[in-house]
Amino acid sequence: MTESKIVTASEDSLQIQFEQKICQEVNGQISDFVEAFESFTKDMPEIREVVATYCAVTVYFNPEKCSVSVIREIAQNVLDKLNGASIKDSVPGRIINIPVCYEDQEFAPDLQNVCTNTGFNREEVINLHSSKDYLIYMLGFLPGFPYLGGMDERLETPRLENPRTRIPAGSVAIGGKQTGLYPVESPGGWQIIGRTPLKVFDLKRNPAFLYKAGDRIRFVPVSRQEFDSFDEKKWLETKVTDSSDSKVTEENSPAQDVSRRRLPKYVCTSGVKILDAGLCTTIQDEGIIGYQKFGIGQSGAMDIESFHFANRLCGNDENSACLETTLKGTDLCFTLPCDFAITGAEFKNAFLDGKPVPMNTCIHAEKNSVLSCGFASKGLRSYIAFAGGILVPEIFGSRSTNLKSRMGGFWGRKLQKGDELAVGWKKQTAEYEPALKIMNSFFTQNNEILTIQCLKSSQFDFFSKESVEVFEDSVYTVNAQSDRMGIRFEGRSLNCGKTDIISDAIPFGAVQITSAGLPVVMAADRQTTGGYAKIACVTKDGMCRLAQAVPGTKVKFEII
Repeated sequence: MTESKIVTASEDSLQIQFEQKICQEVNGQISDFVEAFESFTKDMPEIREVVATYCAVTVYFNPEKCSVSVIREIAQNVLDKLNGASIKDSVPGRIINIPVCYEDQEFAPDLQNVCTNTGFNREEVINLHSSKDYLIYMLGFLPGFPYLGGMDERLETPRLENPRTRIPAGSVAIGGKQTGLYPVESPGGWQIIGRTPLKVFDLKRNPAFLYKAGDRIRFVPVSRQEFDSFDEKKWLETKVTDSSDSKVTEENSPAQDVSRRRLPKYVCTSGVKILDAGLCTTIQDEGIIGYQKFGIGQSGAMDIESFHFANRLCGNDENSACLETTLKGTDLCFTLPCDFAITGAEFKNAFLDGKPVPMNTCIHAEKNSVLSCGFASKGLRSYIAFAGGILVPEIFGSRSTNLKSRMGGFWGRKLQKGDELAVGWKKQTAEYEPALKIMNSFFTQNNEILTIQCLKSSQFDFFSKESVEVFEDSVYTVNAQSDRMGIRFEGRSLNCGKTDIISDAIPFGAVQITSAGLPVVMAADRQTTGGYAKIACVTKDGMCRLAQAVPGTKVKFEII
């Protein structure tokens, strides 16, 4: 095994970096490490997830229950035991046959571009693309998005100069030296050469995923007629093979049980109807934990402290689902009596039936009472908790909304006028005094520079001393294009040239540096993997402060 390096990626993750080379040998080393590490830590619930990527393994853990030094020691022990050992013959993964219609312009709008670029005709391109089995190195970016190796080099085609805002689910595409499959609708710049009728990621099906890292994908050409008459159940029963001729079933699924929608355990005792949803109001909890290796993003509350505080005020479990609003609050009507509380960004013009509503206080609302929040006068994101929590189905163990993946919460989207939400009941003891002191420190005054603490992250050594000094010495401005996926900044460039890396895991708060030399702090709805170097990772406390930073806020990063 080649020499590996262990680096801190964030407060709650450690990364083991292998040789930076996309090949089956490195993939084998990573598989061996993951198998040994997971075997060693199987009785350690503080290990949240192990995410394998092309050339690295990222271990996520609970920092409140386990120190980073313990994880580092375990990782090093595993590496030492594997060092010098021969790589085991890998067990052949399953072959997942994916039907693809290449022949219709609707499904293959860019196939002619590939022909023009490569010099092959349409039939030759289709034959080359479908004649290989593609190894799945990892899943990331989108739920179930496979990073494939093995495409014929002769099919290499540059990405589109102007990326599409919408690529339909099931699209098969080529981007540079890679080919890929879009499990869900997404923006993208790859050349679309076909589409599959098979839902490779489907929350209504168990298993939700058809494959895992280590499996192989084989694209099987089908006609438009076969596409239109496609029988998914019959295909899955006959077209997935391996050495033991096993099929995709719940028993051998890599994601068994992850797609089950569990009914709420709480009794529904109240509810609210949305009268005005504001600019961006979603249902959030702490987010999805443990499924990044399948490409499932974490999502969850941006300002976790304000979220927890709101629930404590209502006597809820800290992870009860509540509303997260952005800048403009929501107006709603209580369909039954209910207690509620508002934390986070401050509403000076919040009223309940015409009477002012104080922040950070548990308030009782009667049936047909109307809450009107208005715009936030300080901060950006507010949290409205209801006693018992909002009752929506759990997906992957969470009720949070991931807007990027259109999943979870209320049909995977922002709330709209007319939406009705059920509220449950699980009363505990309200605790809020310690938290209130923390909340008051989250907001900046006019023209105040917000200092954000962060740790060195995965590619810190990628940057020169001069670039690091620019990063720490500069004052950046929060860009208006910031959202739940990432907080963007304007300011002085690090002038570090291209910052492309071989894609690896992205922790919450990771500070990616774009090719323009500017930082982007990756937030709740970030993709699970990405290809920009990460100079640092913002602390949990710092992310709560950034979650409240309105566009125009001045920010200075401090590496600790």
